Amino acid sequence: MLAEKDVRRWCCPPEEKVLRRYYPDTHWLRLFEGRVSEEDAHRFLVTFQLTKRQAWDKPGVASAIMATRAAATFDPLVDIATLAGGLPARNARPRRHSSAASKIATFTRPEADIFIWDRLASKAARHRDWHRGGRTGRRRLHALYRTGGQHDYPSFWHACDAARADERGRGDFCDARDRLIADFRRGAGGRFMAERIDDGFIERRLLDKLMFAEGQLLESREV
Repeated sequence: MLAEKDVRRWCCPPEEKVLRRYYPDTHWLRLFEGRVSEEDAHRFLVTFQLTKRQAWDKPGVASAIMATRAAATFDPLVDIATLAGGLPARNARPRRHSSAASKIATFTRPEADIFIWDRLASKAARHRDWHRGGRTGRRRLHALYRTGGQHDYPSFWHACDAARADERGRGDFCDARDRLIADFRRGAGGRFMAERIDDGFIERRLLDKLMFAEGQLLESREV
């Protein structure tokens, strides 16, 4: 499974680099437990391809990362939208930065049940909803989840949760998840990954990668 391979690549020990230039997931998970600098925020935004169409107030993003980690509780169905609306972007009209917010929250609150907002994952979720609903009506693959003209993260979350339920009934996904969990517990991603990150995070990262890959296939019209 390509998604499993991608999780292994990005959850390698934090001192390693991905593709010889990017810090892995484990680096951000460990770093975001402490103080985050402007340069840290910049590298995170670049790593997760959040600078291609948007300029950021990087000190403000660093502060938002630390505030998200310091919050007493985090409810993705409420707090992703709040974070998305408050991230300090430059030279842009006010809007919800749902991709950035969900990625920041994934690594600041790995214990929370977060799915990463992504255009390709949205395509996969729409496609799955269409199949689950008996293939009636339009698939609306190009439509992001919205309500009242704003990103609707709760609707996206519920679609991803339904996809997770689907995958939990499929042997190949469960086998890949269980292999990942076993290998990370044995130290494949380093000590921090083995001791501090729970099984739910590993399962969600696998689903994120799978949904992204499905979206790519849909976009290239291969499925």
